[in-house]
Amino acid sequence: MKLSRISLAIVPLLSVFSVQAAVYSVVEVGQVEELKSTYAAGINNAGDMVFNGAIKVTKYDAILNRQYTDFQLFDFPLDLSLIDFENEAIQGLFTEAELADLLNGIVSAESLKILLELNTISAFQPMGDAISYLKTTNADAENILLRDSQAKRGNSEYLLAINDAGIAAGFASSTFSYQSFTPAPTDDVPEPEAVNYWVPTLPYSSAVVFNNNTVTMLSAPYTELGGGFSVARNISSDNRIAGYGSSGMGEASFEAITTTCNGATLPVDLCLYRNAISGSYQQRALVWQLQSDGSVNAPQVYGYLGDKNTGEAFEGVGINNITYYSQANAVNNKGIAVGISMFSDSDRINRYIFGNGYADGIYRQAHASIFVDDQVLPIVDPKEWFIIPGNIGNNVAGSVAIDINDNNIVVGYANKIINSNASSKMFVHDYASGETNFPTGFFTSSSTIPNAINNINQVVGNAEVIIGGTTTRRKHGFVYDIASNSFTDLNSLIGCNTPYTIVDAVDINDHGVITATALMKRESRDLLGEPVLDSAGNPVLEDVSTVLQLQPIANGEAEDCNAADAVYERQGGAVSFAWLLAGAGLLWRRRFSR
Repeated sequence: MKLSRISLAIVPLLSVFSVQAAVYSVVEVGQVEELKSTYAAGINNAGDMVFNGAIKVTKYDAILNRQYTDFQLFDFPLDLSLIDFENEAIQGLFTEAELADLLNGIVSAESLKILLELNTISAFQPMGDAISYLKTTNADAENILLRDSQAKRGNSEYLLAINDAGIAAGFASSTFSYQSFTPAPTDDVPEPEAVNYWVPTLPYSSAVVFNNNTVTMLSAPYTELGGGFSVARNISSDNRIAGYGSSGMGEASFEAITTTCNGATLPVDLCLYRNAISGSYQQRALVWQLQSDGSVNAPQVYGYLGDKNTGEAFEGVGINNITYYSQANAVNNKGIAVGISMFSDSDRINRYIFGNGYADGIYRQAHASIFVDDQVLPIVDPKEWFIIPGNIGNNVAGSVAIDINDNNIVVGYANKIINSNASSKMFVHDYASGETNFPTGFFTSSSTIPNAINNINQVVGNAEVIIGGTTTRRKHGFVYDIASNSFTDLNSLIGCNTPYTIVDAVDINDHGVITATALMKRESRDLLGEPVLDSAGNPVLEDVSTVLQLQPIANGEAEDCNAADAVYERQGGAVSFAWLLAGAGLLWRRRFSR
């Protein structure tokens, strides 16, 4: 990507933005050459960071009332040799001059846009959602290739956490290769022709650690029929890795997939990819241990809360055939992990959408869990904190444990109906005392979701605010100090005239340094990375997300913006937060619920 003179002039101003009256100085680390938007992930005590960037996101056009794909990676590496330019439908999309250029390998931004939008009817080339970055204190941010060694950008790759040894953890989906396949002959087609397919390299999702420029894949306990799957969510300073993965498969699913994926009609790996990932695997919380020599122990496998917190499954059929699962989102240096797992109460009946109508079934929902030794322990009371899931196949977690520090303080959130609306309310749980508190946040019905807690009991996350003079709710990043019970909008601590609106605070180290995702206005670029100009030749601005590092200022004080509503209105972009965090399909935030 080439930067215009205007961009080159403003880059130094965006790199470090500090004002005299503020609690934090702001360092922007998320502007990278490859793409438009980046999203915060993790930070360690040395200030090293990992973050992720969007290859594409799904947006909503309110005028046309439709969703569309916004391509964020500049100069996406489409293989033009795989596109059938003899196809009349494809030819009709371009002028003769454009076709001539494409046949010579010359791609304009306009042509690339058309090809990307019509990829599903041309070459079907795989396109991932995200790429990952590592930013050490003395170096520029570097795109880390986890499984996509040739930078084909056909898979999704995430780094989600980094520990004090500089070891990063995350996960990556399958890469693909274009292969010729000849189906088995049949009575109707005795001499079948070869067909080309994009065939995945299994497993379809693999947990990874990145250490000293080496990527190590972390296997799941169960790897039959496609390699299983695994995801790493967090890593402790003593190299324990929390996540989840495949632990088994039901007999019926195993037999069905084995029968279907026999290599007669599809390449076996492609068939397994299409069938085994559709809920066939059993999922369990996992904790791996990375050894000093770089090897990884087989993971410890945890169970689930089960029926009435017994750890046992309710053996039901039909609507009461419950899929029990668990996942670990974090683990501390004492080996205590936290996350979610399926809970049920066979004495409690709810009405669910089932088939083409409704039916009564026993209550089931994933809830916040603590994984210690061989136990799975609950945190919240599901009778008070839950949302009745309407569709069994689309169950939403009732509560989630997000992080735990070395003081054994757990943070997470639980869902509740407040004023007829579903709200996520942050909790702080002391494992030693068993006490659980729910801070109010900005106001009673404000959805408040923590992302991390450090060892001095400071919590960061995002919470709803109400824009001054309206009823509009948006997300702002917050910092919460447990000792003082102070809950503060980070936007009020970085000065009134910054170009950023902090929408999510994602991690905080033991020095109080925060990594956050913010919105800002930036010069728009086309799909080749060139500036977009208006009719007068001026740069067009657009809303993008970027990664910030917030560094505490000694004796810093919040600036008085002389406006009661200033905390809710900033100069950064006001675009909807939803497409920034959820639009990519997988997960931008450092931790998530199933």
